[in-house]
Amino acid sequence: MRQTSDLVEELLTEAKDAWLAAIVVGFQDETKFVFSTHRQPLEELNRLVKKGGFPIGLLRFDSENGLVQGSYRPFGEYAGEDWVKKYLEGLLDNAGEIIALSRKTQGVPAAS
Repeated sequence: MRQTSDLVEELLTEAKDAWLAAIVVGFQDETKFVFSTHRQPLEELNRLVKKGGFPIGLLRFDSENGLVQGSYRPFGEYAGEDWVKKYLEGLLDNAGEIIALSRKTQGVPAAS
């Protein structure tokens, strides 16, 4: 696994021309997100990894003419895993909730 700083750099690069981007962090029973709009994304990712989360890939949302389109990309470490495509694809079924969550956590520092 790469350094979390490398993953956040990838997130911020992706976010430059996206409406919203997020790192998907998988846990045994839930999924968390580190959004590009977070004030301290590296600290948030490190916090989630310390709690046992695995950074799986990126979600990207683009907005054009008022319509939001989602896409995903697994991190290289998981690109060959069959389950990852289904996992990330399934998250896009909940795009509205994910976008709403990004607005709730926008700019909020990571909790300890």
